[in-house]
Amino acid sequence: MNIFSSRPQSYIVHTDGATRLERGVSGLAAIVRDEKGKIIHWWCRRDKRMTCNEAEYAAAIMAFEFLRTLHTNPREVKLFSDSQVMVHQMSGLASARAPALRQAQMRLRGLIVQFEKVTFHHIPREKNRLADALANDAADGKEPNERIT
Repeated sequence: MNIFSSRPQSYIVHTDGATRLERGVSGLAAIVRDEKGKIIHWWCRRDKRMTCNEAEYAAAIMAFEFLRTLHTNPREVKLFSDSQVMVHQMSGLASARAPALRQAQMRLRGLIVQFEKVTFHHIPREKNRLADALANDAADGKEPNERIT
């Protein structure tokens, strides 16, 4: 039996960022599913104050930073986000003009080159409910103590 046959060929990643400007914090979340849709990892954390778009990029960056530590080398990663701005910028449909977004885009591009194929997909918030809830909980200081790994 080939020990590598159980490694996923692709990951489906949902990310979201939430901001609480009045409190000066943001929440980031990422959920990783295998090609069958089973959740295999998730992460969320509270972070510094960011704009909404910066938080969306930060959540995607967090996801890819964690993905590279898994050492499973999937062929494909499909990232789903309710941030049309980030998805369009990462797909080449729009340019990042704000300096902070340009910097975040360069950092994210540096991370995704480690994977064979990465695609970005925009989805409505209603189809991103778990990532949205985790990001909002993190922003509100309700970060779960346990992570699925």
